[in-house]
Amino acid sequence: MKQKLHSAILYLVVLFSCNIVLSQEIVKKGIHELQAEEFGKSVKRSIISGKINAEIIPLQNKSSKTLSKMVFGFLPYWEQSDGAHNNIQYDLLTHLACFDFRVQLDAAISTPPGWPWITEINAAHAAGTKVIMTVVNFGGSDGADAVAWELFTNSAKQNTFFANVKNLIQTYSLDGVNIDFEGITSAHRGAELNTFMASLTTYIHQELPGKEVSFDGPAVNWGGWIMDDLVDSVDYLIIMAYDYTSGSSDKSGPVAPLKHHTSWKRSVKRTVETGTYKVPTVNHPEKLVLAIPYYGQHWKTATNASESTTSSHVKSTRYRNTSTEAATHGGWIWNADFEVPWYTWNDGSDWNQIWADNEASLSKKYDLAISNNLGGVGIWALNYDGTRPELWSLISAKFGATANVGASLKEKISFYPNPANNTINISNLENIALAEVDVYNILGKLIKGVAVKKQSVDISNLSNGVYFFKVLDASGNQETFKIIKTSL
Repeated sequence: MKQKLHSAILYLVVLFSCNIVLSQEIVKKGIHELQAEEFGKSVKRSIISGKINAEIIPLQNKSSKTLSKMVFGFLPYWEQSDGAHNNIQYDLLTHLACFDFRVQLDAAISTPPGWPWITEINAAHAAGTKVIMTVVNFGGSDGADAVAWELFTNSAKQNTFFANVKNLIQTYSLDGVNIDFEGITSAHRGAELNTFMASLTTYIHQELPGKEVSFDGPAVNWGGWIMDDLVDSVDYLIIMAYDYTSGSSDKSGPVAPLKHHTSWKRSVKRTVETGTYKVPTVNHPEKLVLAIPYYGQHWKTATNASESTTSSHVKSTRYRNTSTEAATHGGWIWNADFEVPWYTWNDGSDWNQIWADNEASLSKKYDLAISNNLGGVGIWALNYDGTRPELWSLISAKFGATANVGASLKEKISFYPNPANNTINISNLENIALAEVDVYNILGKLIKGVAVKKQSVDISNLSNGVYFFKVLDASGNQETFKIIKTSL
């Protein structure tokens, strides 16, 4: 009898232990973290000291900067140390995101290797390009989910983190913070994350008026994310529209498919229009930034057929390599289902496949952002194109001074003064017929009772902070203007 009881207890213990193991969610690493491990060097990081021994140029107001949308470029430390400065066309960027600042479990923040990047900061500011610090929760000795959850739920550490971000922004004359928290379990991706981001946004706007707060969101909601509220909680959200096929995939395929076929249910178009960001794309497209990849993936495969079984992942590739290597392996093959290119070859032992975007496929993704009136586009990552000029030329063609001539209300209408106290004036030299001017707060909520006249807007009843004026003209053209209400 005792032996049977002992066996039963042992069975229950084993079963309980198995259930615990099975209940532990395994969250795969994102491509930003994986490439930090693949390309990044093991360089000692320093905790913020607040000291600086070089002059930083403040952000310059460049009237000649005529980009029609936001162009947000991530600059990873492994590219910064590889001479990226000489290849970046700062005039074709609205934002330069320095990647990465790493937050630890105690809320301390380590700076990127080689920091401060005075050369890049000054070059960007001189061109009227904002410089953003990207803060990540991975790469340290503490688990990414544990770090994030501690900041979400421990008010003391949250306050310390906020203060550290403020200190870094002030010390290095930065223009905002971008949060790239990955590896968060589904149970921790919802209300707590959104409340944390809303609190950070409110704190930064109150302490540092005019500075920006953004978040890097996934392409696919695999569970737990409340995207509508997350978009509401920040100034803008970067959609990481890549890593649809990861290096660990058992089949070769596109990193960022524009469209999909019947057996695939994931694509950039679906992410934006009918999937993860369907509601934000309709309600607040100006707050979404579609980030696209300048990288690809290389696999050993069973055959030379598209979507072949993979035997191993070789490496991540960069545009500066694939743009020239494709020709040596028979040239690009265009996949009409995904609307992306790839190429294949046999090295004498194995079939190899590389799927990576080129100028043609990136152009189609930019068109998707334009057709959905998104706030802009992003780049992962700067200098992956090296010295090649064609991707910069593509940005200029899509978003530069010659793109959409006469189509943008921002070229014809402006609000001044900005910041303002009681009244903000409307400059409308071409006397464009305005159908409506709606005012939204930083959370994307429509503010009622704001008096909008022909030539001015009464903002005296608004609290200090950041607002968005959504302007619609009689022809149906729409633009959003960022306005700051302050006590003068």
